[in-house]
Amino acid sequence: MQKWQCTVCGYIHQGETPPDKCPVCGADRSLFVPFQEEAGDAPATPREAQAAVLASATQWRCTVCGYVHTGSEPPEKCPVCGADKSLFVPVIVDAQAASAPISAGPSDDSQEADSQPSARSTGFKPPWEGNARLTAIAQTLTRLHGHPIAVHIPNGVLPVTVLFGLLALLFRSQSLATAAGYNMLLVCLAMPIVIATGLVDWVNRFGGHMTSIFKNKMICAGVVTVLSLVLARWWLAAPDTYQRGLFANWFFVLLHLIDLGVAGLAGWFGGKLVFKS
Repeated sequence: MQKWQCTVCGYIHQGETPPDKCPVCGADRSLFVPFQEEAGDAPATPREAQAAVLASATQWRCTVCGYVHTGSEPPEKCPVCGADKSLFVPVIVDAQAASAPISAGPSDDSQEADSQPSARSTGFKPPWEGNARLTAIAQTLTRLHGHPIAVHIPNGVLPVTVLFGLLALLFRSQSLATAAGYNMLLVCLAMPIVIATGLVDWVNRFGGHMTSIFKNKMICAGVVTVLSLVLARWWLAAPDTYQRGLFANWFFVLLHLIDLGVAGLAGWFGGKLVFKS
């Protein structure tokens, strides 16, 4: 019977044709070549080939965020997103293939390398699962970078809002107070879109893994939403608040500063995911 060898990981397949995908590393069938067996040679099983690949690996890719670690073993926690070491896969570099990660779990769980992180399923079911139209919309939002676009609105408007608010309190300016109030309302309107598109990206790009960085981003989003609603409601209920001066409204000022600081922290976590640092 004809035998075929994977040029990426060395796995040998028996059959008239090569498999559609290597059961060890997920390489495409085009990366298989005919294998000429020599005396004493025995075809490697998928687990034997996988063990050899794991033993020789010097780079490991996080399947959640795509961070690549160099070393004989994956780190205990991903330094970027906090994913467990079990969510790292070895990166195999071959002369004929760029890089093909394989699953560190059972052989039938391996996935083909992709330009986006391909996190293993966590069993989390998004609310749009099973609805073809909603699924298509979610995928389009991810493809068109809906979350980065949406998050720039509150991140850009909130610093201006806080600045106008502080100046309005300092100079007791009604015009600046009005500008600050309406800008805070804009932040409130933008946050539901930010949270929704963030959820879509978390599922589509990161497999719905609840690691430390995603917990922190979700907490920050919740805090910014609540504080912005409180401040906007405060202004609507007592529009003369800004006329009382800066020092007579220290708690009002403190909430503005916390709101801005938490939004900045959320942006820092997002930058860490994007730049893998």
